[in-house]
Amino acid sequence: MQRIINQLSELQNKKVAIVGMGKSGLAASELLYNLGAKLIINDKKNENEVLNDIESINIKVERITGGGHPPEALQDAELIVVSPGVPLSTPSIVSAIYKGIPVISEIELSWQIMTLIKNDVKIIGITGSNGKSTTSTLTYEFLKGDGKKVYLAGNIGFPMAEIVLKLINREIDLDYIVLELSSFQLEGIKMFKSDFAAVLNITPDHMDRYSGMKEYIEAKSRIFQNHEGDDYLILNMDDKNTLLVIEQLKNVYLKKGRLPHIFYFSRFQEVYGAYLKNDHVYFYPKEDISDDLKNEMRNTVLPLSTFRIKGVHNIENIMAASLLALCVGCKADTIKTVVKEFPGLPHRMEFVREIDAVAYINDSKGTNVDAVLKSLESFAGNVILIAGGRDKNGDFSALRDLAKEKLKALIVIGEAGQKIADALGDLVDHYFAEDMKSAVLKAKELARSGDVVLLSPGCASFDMFKNFEHRGEVFKEIVNSL
Repeated sequence: MQRIINQLSELQNKKVAIVGMGKSGLAASELLYNLGAKLIINDKKNENEVLNDIESINIKVERITGGGHPPEALQDAELIVVSPGVPLSTPSIVSAIYKGIPVISEIELSWQIMTLIKNDVKIIGITGSNGKSTTSTLTYEFLKGDGKKVYLAGNIGFPMAEIVLKLINREIDLDYIVLELSSFQLEGIKMFKSDFAAVLNITPDHMDRYSGMKEYIEAKSRIFQNHEGDDYLILNMDDKNTLLVIEQLKNVYLKKGRLPHIFYFSRFQEVYGAYLKNDHVYFYPKEDISDDLKNEMRNTVLPLSTFRIKGVHNIENIMAASLLALCVGCKADTIKTVVKEFPGLPHRMEFVREIDAVAYINDSKGTNVDAVLKSLESFAGNVILIAGGRDKNGDFSALRDLAKEKLKALIVIGEAGQKIADALGDLVDHYFAEDMKSAVLKAKELARSGDVVLLSPGCASFDMFKNFEHRGEVFKEIVNSL
């Protein structure tokens, strides 16, 4: 596969179409404009809204087409950069690919440009259906705590294109980038290569975009498609779909003749990598790694009692992030210290307050069924669950066993409320609420000492809120006003 950008001068006066003007699209536009490209902008928003967006980055464009993605929007484009929110199955994109026009993601664009200006930056890529943000941030904190020059980017923090532009302008220096990567971002990569990668889990999500789990697993597996023998890959031994990516690894072997170093993490069995035993996380090295890495792994023992962030899913996140950091070269003492201090992220099993001995937990980031499962596993029982929103074609019947065991009551909101009630309503008392305030007030009415009120929607937020952050903030504001 040939590079699309062999030297920066190739972008001078090149007509590049940016499809989708979200955060990554804006960053890609600014990067390309500063390298002399002629920009063609296309977005589903109307042209005035797009103009307002690009005013914030002070660039000039050749043409703007708003209101959708018609084929004429990409006319004359020599390269197309697609934002994560725009499926590659969009007819105008499919037509462009058929015509032989290169179509790539902002991540691929940024990586190709970065390798031309600083080719020794190491990439730590993290993907999965759940836990990406926490694991990425924790990995970043490990590296930063170890004194390494590192930035956090991708689906969290800065778009990668913004980091690359700062490098070009010599505003920053770095040796590592931690990238949170969604399946959408990975769809459009060609030559992008991470040096260290983790696939945290693969559970049904975005089934409104993918034809099925096979296609979704293939998208996630692209994170290691260009791995070589000296690279590192971290996999979840407890997740059956994550283990299916081993089939994709065979393709790596056929291309490269050697697999990357592979470590696993597990809550249930001893593995090469990280495992949980007697309320401690231990690390077990392979023989084909350096003596320094072996020693640091053996010296890293993490008692669960020292974890500031709680929940079974965070045990997995800590194991994955620790393995990545150790493989990069972080010291055991750094990992022990950061784990004790890391407070977690907003909207991810975030403790809001306690009222009359009832804990209120904001897990608004729980946007799919598996996230709700992991959250419920973290409690002994007596949970009043607030769930619902815009359905992502989730199978809520997968919650039935835990609902029977853990739930005291179910309060449903949003477009998927009836679907969730149909799946679980015969097992537990359930109530419909027209908005978040009504849901919280009903939960307070039902709650007694020792109960937990948990917002873990299992759905997207866009039917009622701007995003999951907005949903979580509304929940917190209401709880704090009680």
